[in-house]
Amino acid sequence: MTPIRNAASLALVLALAGAGSASASVVVLGNGDSIILDDLIDAGGQFIVDDKLFTIDSWRSDVFNAGTISIIGFIALNPNEYGFRNIGFDIVGPFGDGTPGNTEVHEGNLQYTVEVLPQYYQQGVRIHDARLTFNGSAGNPGSFARVDESLFDADTNTYLGQLEVFYNANTPPQIQMTDEVVFGLPGYRALEVNKDLKFFSPTAEGFSTASFIRQEFSQIPAPGALALLGAAGLVARRRRR
Repeated sequence: MTPIRNAASLALVLALAGAGSASASVVVLGNGDSIILDDLIDAGGQFIVDDKLFTIDSWRSDVFNAGTISIIGFIALNPNEYGFRNIGFDIVGPFGDGTPGNTEVHEGNLQYTVEVLPQYYQQGVRIHDARLTFNGSAGNPGSFARVDESLFDADTNTYLGQLEVFYNANTPPQIQMTDEVVFGLPGYRALEVNKDLKFFSPTAEGFSTASFIRQEFSQIPAPGALALLGAAGLVARRRRR
């Protein structure tokens, strides 16, 4: 897929008057829709995927150019028992240690908020868990590719957990390509996420790379909300997708 360079041309821009923390216009990404991170930040940093609003607070890196990184909407194909599909986004770009053999760790940091859109939150939708996946790889002892992130309840600033994925080129290699944290009931309205990308190879013959990082969240009805969701037609609508 060729990323769209201009956020204004991204097919859909949704007016969200009175929709909580969203600004007047927000980029909407369907499953597989793509936008360059630099263009997204220039457009205000907010985008919607299905029932979730994402707000990018910051992207910081001295080595990874936001103009070469794509944000791609993700909606899982299969729903859970309540008819909800996992929602999230992919980060796609040329990540890695571009100067193997020196002492520099190539890093990037993304901070953002994910929240249930107000109309869905009022119907009982809550964030239930978070999952992190990547395709990192590394070669030669001492090389590594990893992504670490911390999650907080955005309403109370309470620490909720840590996710980590990694490929450590030891003997034998230590590999964890996906990680998940389950919050349990009653779930959360919004999360703050602090995500760190790190790539390093201590030798010129080594390597450390990744091109794909997926962030996804699942949702469930809050206790007592299932009847409300059914009355609103939300559960049935999601099951028919």
